[in-house]
Amino acid sequence: MKPQKPILLLILFIYSPLFSSAQSEEYLIESFQDEYIELIDYESAGILALGNPLWELEFEFGFEFPFYGELYDRMIWNAEAWGMLTEDEDEAFFMMNFTRGYAFEPINDTIDIESDARFAQVVSNNMRAFVLQYTEYGFFADPFEDSIDVDMNFQFWFYENGVIEVHFGDMDMDGSPIYKSGKGFYCYSSGTGIDTNEVCGPHMGIENPYDEEDGIALKGSYNDFEVTGQIYDVMTDLPPRGWIIRFLPKSVGLLEPDDQITEFSISPNPTISYIQIPEPGSYVTMYDMSGKVRFEGVVTDHHFSVAEFPPGMYIIQMVSGSGSSIGRFIRS
Repeated sequence: MKPQKPILLLILFIYSPLFSSAQSEEYLIESFQDEYIELIDYESAGILALGNPLWELEFEFGFEFPFYGELYDRMIWNAEAWGMLTEDEDEAFFMMNFTRGYAFEPINDTIDIESDARFAQVVSNNMRAFVLQYTEYGFFADPFEDSIDVDMNFQFWFYENGVIEVHFGDMDMDGSPIYKSGKGFYCYSSGTGIDTNEVCGPHMGIENPYDEEDGIALKGSYNDFEVTGQIYDVMTDLPPRGWIIRFLPKSVGLLEPDDQITEFSISPNPTISYIQIPEPGSYVTMYDMSGKVRFEGVVTDHHFSVAEFPPGMYIIQMVSGSGSSIGRFIRS
């Protein structure tokens, strides 16, 4: 008898955030309240940048990150919160981007650094992710820094299934005239001060690295916004602690929680030719990230060829006498 279909739900709009959701052809934007959890084990971008507040560094995701139909294993990121995926200064990630720039406090030693950019590769809900965290950040060359203490805390999460999230911690502006609710961050200079006629951020959008006309952005307040294709549009109000803004690929599939479903490791991973099936004789269903079934049937051998599969990430459900289990692999 054929086993019951795997519990794989395509997200057309299954998850319902607390407040807002909007979409484009490739992505949805979700905006909702959750919680903010700081990194515990991390590396310091400030130390790697030798204390330079205008840093630009290359970070390894630790997995193949799918973005607009391509796979990437690393990104370039700078202090403006501008992330690139190619060497051509593309504008792939313009999330919390501020064109005047952010800055950590001067690093006097390498112990107990309070103001820093921190990063780590983590696992959350059985999903690998790369996290970049701005901790107690201020504005670069802030003309009011001697009298006003600005502390901003936010994170960027990049999940192996292509989901991107911005998590907000405490955003203490301490009355800084650079920020005005309903406007955003004003432009400024050390010579002329605040320019209330020009807003320089924060921008909240993503863009195809190879097509600047193909992007999605938030315009307006964090919980009352319109979706545009212009990554230079501005988020006019800062969210409270615990707020999350999510860029969700429409192609992502989610597994419905089930206490009886376990996750198993697949090798080799990534692969170009075959994967090993841990329990020959199991009924196996393989999905790509659009939810299309690439294979379904009983696998009788340890080795299963995926040489004809297009490059990308795949989800496997394996049903055997010991129960149901889920695995993921990347066809490189």
